[in-house]
Amino acid sequence: MTEELSRIVAESAIRDLLCEYTHLIDQGRLRDVAALFAHSDYGQCGADGVATNLISSDADAVFAACSSFIRMYGTPAVPRTKHLLTNTRISVDGNEASALSYITVIQGTEDFALQPILSGRYFDRFTCVEGSWQFASRLFCMDNMGDMSAHANRSL
Repeated sequence: MTEELSRIVAESAIRDLLCEYTHLIDQGRLRDVAALFAHSDYGQCGADGVATNLISSDADAVFAACSSFIRMYGTPAVPRTKHLLTNTRISVDGNEASALSYITVIQGTEDFALQPILSGRYFDRFTCVEGSWQFASRLFCMDNMGDMSAHANRSL
C-alpha cells in the first residue's frame, strides 16, 4: 500500500473511532465509552490544550466520572443528547496520530427544549496496535457553556 493510501485508511479508521464515541455516549452506553479509554488518558484541559484534570488508563474511573456527571432519562437510560463532531483535522505519522475536533452538544427532554448546551474542542491522540487504531489520549476543552441543568448532575 502506498504511503498516501495508508494515511487515508488510517484517517478513515480514526474518524470511525471518533464517531463511535459520540454514538456510544448518546446511547448512554457509558461502560462502552469507558472501555475506549482503558489504556489511555481521558480528561479536561485549558484553552491551550494542556491537561487540567486527567484519568490515566483506568476504565472504571472514566465510567465513574461519566456516570456521576451525566443525567440519564428513561429506560433504557440515555442522556437525550447528540454530540456533533465537526471541523476535524487528523494528522497521521506512522502508527501514531492526532486530531483536533470541534464538539457541540445539543439536548432536549420532555421538560427542556432542544438547544445547544455546550461547545468546545477535543484534543485526541491515537496509536495503532496490531492494525487497530485506539485512543492514546482525549482531552476536552470547554469553550462555551449553555444551560446544563438537564444534563449535569453537578456543576463544572
